[in-house]
Amino acid sequence: MTRSIERPALVIRPGVSRRLALLVVVAHGLTLATVPLLPLAPWGRVGLALAVLSGCALSLGGAIWHRWPWSLKEAIWWPDGAWSLIRGDGRERDGRLLGSTFVSPGLVVLNFRSGRWRTASLVLLPDNLTPDLLRRLRVRLGLEGTGRKGDRGASA
Repeated sequence: MTRSIERPALVIRPGVSRRLALLVVVAHGLTLATVPLLPLAPWGRVGLALAVLSGCALSLGGAIWHRWPWSLKEAIWWPDGAWSLIRGDGRERDGRLLGSTFVSPGLVVLNFRSGRWRTASLVLLPDNLTPDLLRRLRVRLGLEGTGRKGDRGASA
């Protein structure tokens, strides 16, 4: 069996997921369609509609296009188990994979902690990663588990 030190680093740089974009737009659109039916004052409906639209913009810009400065646009899983997280503004931080990470054949959600209070997530679907990279990631997560601390100085 190959030791983890001999494995190459996994560089996870997701592209745009059309499935996730469609899901976000449909969910926010259906929510927006119900706003006029609510028994609220007109200013309450406008405020709620603006909140739904801003949530849609934040989701599209962060989880799908990876454009916001605070959103993750790349994660590197080093052979020693440590993670490097590259944000939308180009800054790199050490991260720790959390136990709340979700892995299934059709969806992988990587949840990270970087720093004391900061958390970040990468939503990975079959249409925003190459099939080989997604398979290698799922296999490695299955073998090594989630929530493992690395040796590259990840903060608690």
